[in-house]
Amino acid sequence: MNDKEVWRKFKNGNEAAFAQIYSRYVKMLFGYGMKLVKDTDIVEDCIHDLFIELWGRKEHLGDTDAVKLYLFKALKRKIIRVVARHRTSLQSTTSITDEFDADIVFPHETLLILNQLNYEQEERLKQGINKLSENQREIIYLRFYANLSYEEISSLLLINYQSVKNLMFRSMKALRKELISTFISFHLLLFLIA
Repeated sequence: MNDKEVWRKFKNGNEAAFAQIYSRYVKMLFGYGMKLVKDTDIVEDCIHDLFIELWGRKEHLGDTDAVKLYLFKALKRKIIRVVARHRTSLQSTTSITDEFDADIVFPHETLLILNQLNYEQEERLKQGINKLSENQREIIYLRFYANLSYEEISSLLLINYQSVKNLMFRSMKALRKELISTFISFHLLLFLIA
């Protein structure tokens, strides 16, 4: 059942549809919330409050084709209000991992070297992401981890579509620059051990 249909059923009081919306999006909402604020309790409370309010106001909610975007916007507004009330600082770092996955069987020594290179590449990526602006980090998270389209990101962040694309381009360019030396080392090693 697609989001539009589930949303319609939820608005009509269908508890199973409400549970489906919750189970479909709660993990994504938690991940997004943790990118906005460091406090697990705040994120969990905001998600809890969001779903309680949704159920309480279901008859008054409008139709939407983009349930995920609607929930992301609502959660962001809720977290911003709570953070402003509690004067908690917004999170300025991210933790993104990039695991190496290969079907090739290497000797033990080679695996140790590959693991070290993978670790260095992961650290370089984290450093690169941490050097980005808060907006750039948020756009990367929304695009690659929440799988939002550029249009949805534009709507969520209240910036125009082209600005989202430009910001993503600059973010990826900065990350490529940060990763280039690790990438070259990694591929050179693969060439040498092949």
